[in-house]
Parts: sequence; C-alpha cells; structure tokens
Amino acid sequence: MSTTPPPAPLADLEKYARACIAAEKHPEDHHRFAPFRCNDCGAVPLALRLQHHTGSKPGAFKGSIYGLCSECGRETRIFTFTGDHRRLLRQERPSCDCGNDYFWVAMVERIEGGQGLAGFFDEGVIVGKCSRCHRLALLASTD
Repeated sequence: MSTTPPPAPLADLEKYARACIAAEKHPEDHHRFAPFRCNDCGAVPLALRLQHHTGSKPGAFKGSIYGLCSECGRETRIFTFTGDHRRLLRQERPSCDCGNDYFWVAMVERIEGGQGLAGFFDEGVIVGKCSRCHRLALLASTD
C-alpha cells in the first residue's frame, strides 16, 4: 500500500466535502472542515470500520467510525453519532474501487448561521481520499 501523499492531499478533499454537503447553497452557515488523524502518528491514511447502529440509514448515519492507522496499526474511534439507546446493526469496511482500504479521512459539518438557530449542528459528511489512486468518496452523511 502506498501512503505517499498526493499534492495538497487535503485541499481537494475539503473541496469535495463542501460540494457533498452543498455548502455553496448555505453561505450564511459555517462549514467546519476537520481531518481525522491517528493520535500517535498524525495525519496519515486510515482504514475504516463503520459501525451502523439502530436508526442508521442512507443520508443519516448513526453509529461509530473507527480508524486503523496505516503507520502504527492502532485503531481508535474517530467519530461517533449515537447514544446508549442504540444497538449495533452491522459493520462495514469501506474500500476504494482500486482495492485499497486506506483513506485520508475528513469531515465537514454545517453549523447554522444567520438563517437558523445560530450555532446549531445541521448536518455533516465524512469523506475519504484513497491513498493509492486518490479517488474521492463520500463515506457517511449525518443529519
């Protein structure tokens, strides 16, 4: 597996995430870009394990996402959008069409601005960029 970063590995990932959440249609809102990283190694590609919990459906992910570091092999929870009342339904391990399992991973969250309840979370997307072929992918959407 190649983990050599392409030029500006996160710039096009951020642009893609903003397009996935249609940020341009909501200029009054705040769109926070946050790359996920290994706590030990920093920003490196991660292999993901998505745990879907009850209530999870396309466009409204409920559950937890774990990232396996491509450098040190440590798996940590990088995202959660669930609660104690939810149960595990299934797990999935996203992979690219090229067969690679490792992605640079980031999130964009829409926080309402002037037109809604200021500071209220509206929705988010989690996106990845294949560390081998650099293909971009929408991995999960929250609502």
